Amino acid sequence: MIYNVSMKIQHLMENEQAVQVLQNTLPGLLKMVQGNPQALTLSVEQLIRYSRVPQADMLLGKLDAALQELNTPENAISPSEAKQIAFFREIWQQEQQLPPKEKNHHQDAIYPGEPWLDTKGERIQAHGGAVYYENGTYYWYGENKTYTDGKNGIWTWGLKVYASQDLCNWDDFGYLIPPVLDDPNCALFPTKRVDRPHILKCPKTGKYVCWIKLSGPEAAFTIWQADNLLGPYEMIENLYNPGGHKAGDFDMVADRETGKGYIYFDADHKSMLCMSLTEDYLHADAESANSYPNMTPPFTREAPALFEAKGRKYMITSGRSGYTPNQSEYAQAENWTDVFVSTGDPHVGDDTLSSFNSQISQVFKVPGKEDLYIAIADRWMPDHLLDRDGALAVRRTIGSKYMPDRFQATAEDHAYLNARPDLERANTRIADYVWLPVHFVNEQICIPWHDTWQLSDYEDSK
Repeated sequence: MIYNVSMKIQHLMENEQAVQVLQNTLPGLLKMVQGNPQALTLSVEQLIRYSRVPQADMLLGKLDAALQELNTPENAISPSEAKQIAFFREIWQQEQQLPPKEKNHHQDAIYPGEPWLDTKGERIQAHGGAVYYENGTYYWYGENKTYTDGKNGIWTWGLKVYASQDLCNWDDFGYLIPPVLDDPNCALFPTKRVDRPHILKCPKTGKYVCWIKLSGPEAAFTIWQADNLLGPYEMIENLYNPGGHKAGDFDMVADRETGKGYIYFDADHKSMLCMSLTEDYLHADAESANSYPNMTPPFTREAPALFEAKGRKYMITSGRSGYTPNQSEYAQAENWTDVFVSTGDPHVGDDTLSSFNSQISQVFKVPGKEDLYIAIADRWMPDHLLDRDGALAVRRTIGSKYMPDRFQATAEDHAYLNARPDLERANTRIADYVWLPVHFVNEQICIPWHDTWQLSDYEDSK
């Protein structure tokens, strides 16, 4: 355990020395959280800023320095972390002892919003994911939510990868990057909130570089590298903040002609920031453009998915409302380093105002198909689908917190949002996928609903 002001208060309370540091530095804080379980789930920094404590920056700096002194080998693993490690090792052992299964499932089409099974009949676990095409094979990788039931503290059990020849039937290829079970400070420890991995192959080094976002108090990236797409991957950075920014959802692209890499990420929950990548793709070294600045939830943009088509650059984003879906928005630019200009919601005919109850993680160009781009999305909570009234209630409730002069929420609106599982209580092990083809009308894009569709519905490239 690393002691700092980004730790949850409930974890600091497990250490008598940390409690004494809090008492000496902020004697009123312990009284503030006493009898308030919700406050215990916040970090010290979050609680101080939410409470508008005077001279917050000075107090946080003093407290952080005092807490850092507790980072000794003796305090490396807390009692609660030791229990978690034992629990995770037991799960891993049971998983390794599972008998192999034969292939017993086949499908001839893609069914958006329906449970998607691999060729052995198991739910595909590649959430917040992306598809990589190499040597005639599609590889789908993403977050493994097999054990994420909203109760046991597991956020992501490593990253899984699947392979397919037709984008319909997927063979389970195991772990792209397995969970790290014995180091609570590692970004791949199962309780850490890692999500939305993206891989680029670096033309200079020939390495496959995987960036993964770590949300929560750390709000950073973890960066991994491998000689082969399927690994093994080596950690380069555990917690990395480009330009000192807190990191949110992101995407990476490489210029088709120059190979120059760029990362677009929700920086400090204030804007969608573009930074250029270093030649080895392992770090970011310069800020290039700032799109969607000075917005507040639920309109702050996150979950960017970038792609190039017909000479234009496109970026699809979602608003910020946790696992509760909202309206997507797409924007255009001439160059990767330009500010993107918003164009509107691409989900035509979506009366639910929720991107068909999904959130896009990638737009994938299918090789060999004329203008076939797939919007790859997650339906995080299929048992809590939104309709139009629900989407508007969520919008009013979140908006009223940040823009009370513009949005007024009723008691029923607040009750509706509070009844929906938050990020840490959501049972995402049953999350589904919504894969839909992107249509082009002149320079505009639209994503209509399809109950089912096939690759054969689209012409091969000429």
